[in-house]
Amino acid sequence: MPKYLLLLASLACQPVLAQQAPKKPLDHSVYDQWQSVANQRISHNGKYVLFQVKPQQGDGVLYLKTTGNKTLRQVSRGDSALFTADSRFAVFSIKPRYQDVRQARIKKKKPDQMPKDSL
Repeated sequence: MPKYLLLLASLACQPVLAQQAPKKPLDHSVYDQWQSVANQRISHNGKYVLFQVKPQQGDGVLYLKTTGNKTLRQVSRGDSALFTADSRFAVFSIKPRYQDVRQARIKKKKPDQMPKDSL
């Protein structure tokens, strides 16, 4: 009888222990941490993959990965990436830093004085 009582007590306590804490509701403080994947490209020979990870605010990162998962290279602020026709090169531009562009807009600089992209 004590064995059955112990078994019954352990089964009664199990649902209480299995309950998880409630998830935190989403609010505006979480949105800035979200990142999106953009500009996905596969080389013509299928050996390389390009993709860009962009945060809501700040500088994005361009990733170049081999399809065999052996090599992953990342380029900070890389944008508008393309592969050449023979898949030997990846060409992309480097965007100016987010903070530099933001400061230039705050100071209301003219378009010719704004930070520019580079190769």
